[in-house]
Amino acid sequence: MISLELRNQVKERINQVNDAYLLEEILNLIDFETSKEELFSIPSDHQKELDISIAQMKKGQTISNELVDKKVREWLSK
Repeated sequence: MISLELRNQVKERINQVNDAYLLEEILNLIDFETSKEELFSIPSDHQKELDISIAQMKKGQTISNELVDKKVREWLSK
């Protein structure tokens, strides 16, 4: 019964929407959540780069976000 009530509430709210962008986003969300297909497959060359990045992260070879932001600000101020 709750499912039927929720469905009716959703229909009522959607019927009140006049924004095409919002309606498209709602449709995209429904399509995304109900899709039975594989959503995303990472190409092998991208997977290799991800594996390298993960290995670097595990070795502590990272830079903090704060340091990156600082370097970008310095670069932009030149």
